[in-house]
Amino acid sequence: MEAINLNRVFSEGFFRIPDYQRGYSWNEKQLNELWDDVDEIQEVDGELKKHYVGTIFLERTKALDSEKWISDDFFYVVDGQQRLTTLNILLFVLIQSSETGYADKRKETWIEKFLYQINQSGHSKVYKFGYQDSDKNYKFLYQNIFEDKSELLDNSIINLYAKNLLFAKQFFEDKIKNLTYSERDLVFRKITTSLLFDIRKIEKDLDVQAVFETMNNRGKPLTILEKLKNRLIYLNEKLVQPHEDRNKLRKDINTAWGKIYNSLAKDSNNYLDEDEFLSAHLSLYRRPKDSVFSEKLAEEKIFKMFCNKSEKYDLDESDAKEAKVSHKKISDYIFQLSDLAPIWYELHKSSFPIINKILTLNRSKEIKIFIATLLYKIKDKDILLQILDDLEKILFRNRVPGIWIMDERNTASWARKLYSENDDFNEVLLEVRTEMSDYLNSEILNQNIVNAFKSLYTYVKGAKGFHRWGILKYYLFEYEEELKLRFKETNDKVSWSDYDVTTIEHIIPQQYSTYWLDQVKEVSNCFDSEDEKYFAEKVFLNSLGNLTILKNGKNSSLGNLSWEVKQDRFTTGSYNEIDISRNKYWTKKEIFERGMGLLVFLEKKIPGLLLSDDEKHEILFYEKQESVFI
Repeated sequence: MEAINLNRVFSEGFFRIPDYQRGYSWNEKQLNELWDDVDEIQEVDGELKKHYVGTIFLERTKALDSEKWISDDFFYVVDGQQRLTTLNILLFVLIQSSETGYADKRKETWIEKFLYQINQSGHSKVYKFGYQDSDKNYKFLYQNIFEDKSELLDNSIINLYAKNLLFAKQFFEDKIKNLTYSERDLVFRKITTSLLFDIRKIEKDLDVQAVFETMNNRGKPLTILEKLKNRLIYLNEKLVQPHEDRNKLRKDINTAWGKIYNSLAKDSNNYLDEDEFLSAHLSLYRRPKDSVFSEKLAEEKIFKMFCNKSEKYDLDESDAKEAKVSHKKISDYIFQLSDLAPIWYELHKSSFPIINKILTLNRSKEIKIFIATLLYKIKDKDILLQILDDLEKILFRNRVPGIWIMDERNTASWARKLYSENDDFNEVLLEVRTEMSDYLNSEILNQNIVNAFKSLYTYVKGAKGFHRWGILKYYLFEYEEELKLRFKETNDKVSWSDYDVTTIEHIIPQQYSTYWLDQVKEVSNCFDSEDEKYFAEKVFLNSLGNLTILKNGKNSSLGNLSWEVKQDRFTTGSYNEIDISRNKYWTKKEIFERGMGLLVFLEKKIPGLLLSDDEKHEILFYEKQESVFI
């Protein structure tokens, strides 16, 4: 088949991205690669070298009623939409910039050839390239990228796909803004005459959905969610059903996926993972062998559920089999899947601080589907917050050395019980809450805690002592809230939103300088052997009281500076820092007292945990050495 350039491609007709395609996903990497390809095309003796771009698969489709006046040559872009979208944006940017550089006649010709055509009245316009009218980015492309103010956009929310379109437009505008008239003309000629494509039109007897899936897998891999939509549309076409039912189900599939995509892409800076969402929902919808479905197992399971021979496969770990694919099976599934999508977004962007704290402790799929089910099913806010508070307590206790009260994968079983429509919800909720309460009231053995905390110091390489405690930062954030209450303050100095930019730092640094030598040697010189001195020093420096939270790498600027300098800087920091700065000196005495205060707070966090002073001392300094540490 002959490869043709964009001039000839756009002579073929009008192009639409079908509803089963993903949104525009190219980012700076792909845009730079395309620009470099164009830039490297050489002109020799007045002729531009050719550059093969790839194959575009097209499927003939029908024009909308509003488009029939122009042509019957309308095609779905089954494969190649990312490249074609990008080149169309670049063409628009070049044509728009031609107002002062090109003759108006040429500009009108290019607009008609590559962008749109207008009817005789001037009120109707048909674009050469765009999305199917049911797609969420249909009008956004025309209004915001092609600057058509006659298109009314009824949704101001910019999702990730829309953001990618805007980024591509700005990228090309930046690339050409400093180019001369002749340089822009050369770029335009390269794009329209040098880039070559194979155009392949899919015949009616060829499975379009299979082509879509196969071809797209050659480039940026399709997500399971994208392939599933394609599969469901395909299966809907194969079902024996009235034409109106087929149309309704296809519309419902598109609506469901629009709801899902809009929910997952609602935060344009943090698009939620499609495959994690799909596998999370499937972990509620079907009982997996393990606690939840992995993304890989979810893909296998979902395409057994929805295939021509689904009844051959097991429903779950029982002896039951999957039902045959039907209109109802597809409809029930897509409605439940799409209903969970806004909840999934709410889970990740929650206004409830307790949810953010829980996800700081454990971001596993098991925990997420449990919280999502609670958000989905429980409308009483007070009850919801009580359960979430109990969950946080369980997760926290599981992370205190020497305490392990529950296998956290149990939350997935709770979620499935609560999600199921076959059980009495209130009865199941009572069972779950009772089980959670039993875990929280389980016996705590102090000696186990003491020995477990002491074991933090026995590691030879890497972090030692409390610096090894996996949730120390979380614990100090909790203590931050305690100090805010104690100081009778209302404003945060460090909030949970600062968690990722906050670090755990030593007040007396691990690599201490001469200034801190006396404080450290006061401890280590109480021992005889060099090994004992070394160990005592590590215990001292990594004791709970010598560690605090500092925001935005603050400690790197303080380093080995004196206590007076650190003390002054700490007065404007977090409540942890302010509390530390109230000490006139920073020695073993102050470190011990701060550590004891933090252990008293641990007892407050875990009712029933009552450590003796000897046990607290042993936790803080490995073993009782009163002559050394107090």
